[in-house]
Amino acid sequence: MTGAELNNILSEYGNGISRFCYSLCKNEFDTNDLFQETCIRLLKSDFTPNSQKETKSFIYKTCLNTFRDIYRKMRKRSETEIIGLSNEYLENIPEKVADDDTYEYLYKAINTLPYKYRVVITMSYFDELTEKNVSDILGIPEGTVKSRLYRAKKLLMKEIEKNENVRQ
Repeated sequence: MTGAELNNILSEYGNGISRFCYSLCKNEFDTNDLFQETCIRLLKSDFTPNSQKETKSFIYKTCLNTFRDIYRKMRKRSETEIIGLSNEYLENIPEKVADDDTYEYLYKAINTLPYKYRVVITMSYFDELTEKNVSDILGIPEGTVKSRLYRAKKLLMKEIEKNENVRQ
């Protein structure tokens, strides 16, 4: 892929990719790293954009695969303890505050979901991908996407109801 093609892709899909990266990483710094690494992989790929649907699927699949690779590396590193920082300090590092206070509870509820549900919800609703596109990107059957969406919605409802009860 050429730099010009990447610029065109980023101007069209950059915000969506950034949101998707944030939904995977859940913090601003890792989001930026993932976004940059995804761009590097896109530049190194021999993909040439043909259709809009094909391009979007390829970008999201590249981003997800990049996240998985980075996550595996991080998991191996996390097996060794960080010297000099207490666990209490690491747990209290704040995450990015939601952009819109109105939906802050929804963002928090989505972030409590297990990875497999969070990814499907994010891709389907925030990135507005079809169930077919999500299944292609994740490499799972379309029926699995539908069932994960259904379960994710039920879990979200429980989490939101729980938060509503706490507020009252």
